[in-house]
Amino acid sequence: MSNQIQIKVEELNALPATKIVENEKVEQKFIQMYNAIWGSQMGEQIYHKEVFNFQKVLRESPKLAECSKMSLYGCFLDMAVNGLSLDNTSHPHCYLIPRKVKTGHKDPKGCDAYENRASVSVTGYGELTMRMRAGQIRYADNPVVIYEGDIFSVALDNGVKKITYSAAIPRKSTKVIGAFIRIVRCDGSEDFQWLLEGDIQRLANYSAKNNSYWKDGQKVEGKANDLYFSNEGCIDPGFLENKMIKHAFDAYPKVRTGNYTLLETETEEQPPVVDYGLVDEDLTNEPIQNIPDAATPFGEDKQIEAPQPVKVDVSKADEEEGF
Repeated sequence: MSNQIQIKVEELNALPATKIVENEKVEQKFIQMYNAIWGSQMGEQIYHKEVFNFQKVLRESPKLAECSKMSLYGCFLDMAVNGLSLDNTSHPHCYLIPRKVKTGHKDPKGCDAYENRASVSVTGYGELTMRMRAGQIRYADNPVVIYEGDIFSVALDNGVKKITYSAAIPRKSTKVIGAFIRIVRCDGSEDFQWLLEGDIQRLANYSAKNNSYWKDGQKVEGKANDLYFSNEGCIDPGFLENKMIKHAFDAYPKVRTGNYTLLETETEEQPPVVDYGLVDEDLTNEPIQNIPDAATPFGEDKQIEAPQPVKVDVSKADEEEGF
């Protein structure tokens, strides 16, 4: 007998947002995925804890509750895939965030249609937990925020990064000019990463671009997260610490995440296919494969017309001097 659990999209759409996680098949799918991925029997205990966290977040955020039911379902199962929690601690692992996403359809005016979809945004501390669990690093120190007046320098000694840092005590200024972090690899060697003012401004520009949106066919330029400028025009120190952890791992291997999870450090690669057990009418639940279009010629045997020879005009000077 197959133990595959399938859930119809119509079933999810018929449920209130907060009741999706209480569905019997959703419960079974979550527990099955968690136990299989993490090799434990804690799935049921983790399920009940995350049901409480998930429903609490939806009740506190009406915008999230308006997101598509399938995206909310995917976010909940990503708690099992990522092994993270929505617990609201001092160093939270992740958040649920609503985003407007193109549906691939057009509205009556002929413009791109958008819908609200939820996604899991992993914090720096959540990513640190995932990388330690994956065996990429042994541990990382808390980030150090650099203020104007502090002594900070970087050197390379036989290919090894060296940091010189001395804090100005008492502080000469509250202006934040950067941050750095020390990472200890599994073999005991050290790695240092840092963010300076130019890097912070680049992240602020990316935040503004990411918050842009279309309205009535016109692009509305977005604003960067307020925390980039909340500290007397400078970035908030706590916010910078989180960014420092995230971007310390830009060059590290990608960690496994669910398809509804976003990491700031992840590349444009396609996420691995995760079986969420969804069944949508005649669509199968198999990974989508890119099949070449037979109408599109490729290679000499599929040329529609014979290739035209290229003629190059050669001047007398070219003949005498060469190319």
